[in-house]
Amino acid sequence: MLRSSLGLSALLRKPVTIYNIRAKRPNPGLQAQHLTGLNTLKILSSAKVHGAVKGSMKVVFKPEQFSGGNLNVNIGTAGSVMLLVQAVMLPSMLKETKLRIFGGTDVPFAPSFNYSEKVLFPVLSKMNARFSASLVSRGFYPKGNGSISFKSLPAELPLNPIKLTKKKKVKFVWLFSHSASLPQEVARVQALAAKNTLKELGIEVVERISSKQQGTSIGSAIDLIAKAGPASIGANALGARGKPAEEVGKEAAEKLLKELNSNAAVDSHLVDQLIPFMALAKGKSEILCPELSEHTKNNIAVAEKFLGVKFNSVQENNAVKLWVEGAAFS
Repeated sequence: MLRSSLGLSALLRKPVTIYNIRAKRPNPGLQAQHLTGLNTLKILSSAKVHGAVKGSMKVVFKPEQFSGGNLNVNIGTAGSVMLLVQAVMLPSMLKETKLRIFGGTDVPFAPSFNYSEKVLFPVLSKMNARFSASLVSRGFYPKGNGSISFKSLPAELPLNPIKLTKKKKVKFVWLFSHSASLPQEVARVQALAAKNTLKELGIEVVERISSKQQGTSIGSAIDLIAKAGPASIGANALGARGKPAEEVGKEAAEKLLKELNSNAAVDSHLVDQLIPFMALAKGKSEILCPELSEHTKNNIAVAEKFLGVKFNSVQENNAVKLWVEGAAFS
């Protein structure tokens, strides 16, 4: 809710006051990642901000015109670089924006770099929102120290609506298995375990295995992306101290199989990320998703409040059809 509220505020130049930020979390209020995203938007939109301190549970954000630009942004922790990107994406449709972001690229409760590159960005490109990113180095929890370069180009507004309601056959699966400051066999074992679990699909697996022996971060992860239309399907798993590499690979594969066995046309992670773009588009956008999570419902509430649109949903074939007539923002 915080990221979508700030992003829409900066895009629409509408002031916003956000209360009870992360109130139900063990560590409530703004944390390093949220604070860095807020301050990045403050610079890019010449905003007046109140409450920009760690632990703050209330923020007042009053943006001016979004200027875009070229910034280096350091979260300073293993906070997710891709969640920070999410905060900036909406207004960066207006002006070319380049960010070099330092933090976590493969961390809990956040989309990975590979997922954003292979699943999210291609769908948004169909709507004429143009985002790209390149990986500089991977960063794992708790050290972080990863880095990406993010770039946006001005979108063709109003955005095109999307229709993601029919599941297509999987063509192949991308497998990204990676580790840093760990034995090389960790990434290989993760990949092998995932491939063995995915054998039932009977399709090609395209491997990309990387192991950096002396990295600036310590950890491992595996991303599995099923290349399909109209949207690819993703799943991942993270290594942890005491967690066997075989378990990491198997976990990611089982998550992917669960996504593929659903009747939905998009995976459970993509839904909430598409909500603001669907609300901004011209015409009816429609997706068939596994369920409406609380995060998705919160993003719907934010989009409806900012844009005056109305999302509708109905159960269909053990999935949820979600649609909205967009606001045709331009």
